[in-house]
Amino acid sequence: MRRVIPVVVVWFGLVSLPGAALSADAAKAPDGKPVFVKYKCGSCHTIETQKIVKKPAATAEPGPEAPDLSGVGVERKAEWIVAFLQKKEKIGESMHEKKFRGTDAELKKLAGWLATLNDEAAAKKMKDVEAKNAKTK
Repeated sequence: MRRVIPVVVVWFGLVSLPGAALSADAAKAPDGKPVFVKYKCGSCHTIETQKIVKKPAATAEPGPEAPDLSGVGVERKAEWIVAFLQKKEKIGESMHEKKFRGTDAELKKLAGWLATLNDEAAAKKMKDVEAKNAKTK
């Protein structure tokens, strides 16, 4: 019986380590959702996977359609998102409509969080919206 216990303990430790690593990675991800809400990014963008729905506009503003960001992290890294929100990066020929007005720490937190949003179906839809916006320019 003494031989069974060490084997079970080792097996359990090996099985539980990958789960612990995933939990640690999830804990490291910044929570930028409060920053997204604070700066009213939801007035243009939806993030369906986070239950953030775009606020209906009182008047229809002309301009490009803002995509659902549920899959932005599939194609883009946090560093690129920071540059895009600072109007230093483009999608095609277009820059972000508004330059981010928060602190550098808030921008980093927001971009880090957005980069973790990896819904594949939403990423495809986002690319379709970007292509549509490029054609209407």
